[in-house]
Amino acid sequence: MNKYVRNGGLLTCILSGKIDTLNSSVLENEINENMKEGITSIVFDLQEVDYISSTFLRIVIKIVKAVGKENFAITNVQPSVLMVFKIANLTEIVTVGQ
Repeated sequence: MNKYVRNGGLLTCILSGKIDTLNSSVLENEINENMKEGITSIVFDLQEVDYISSTFLRIVIKIVKAVGKENFAITNVQPSVLMVFKIANLTEIVTVGQ
């Protein structure tokens, strides 16, 4: 179950479980709806995420293009998920923190 916390133009997405192809489409729709309502910065909290699919990586790239590298961050990343970001070379364009 994902939780979304808005604070002005900042949207914090507290995600959990596995983010596979099915979950990613729901996540993408929810983020798109929030962005229509004036969201300019996004943070993904992946504290409780133990798996991400390539579809999730595509969403991350799409968000970075929409809000800019400086307005997007990923926090609380589990080591196995961080490894996926490193393998995909996304740590070059996305701020990813443990």
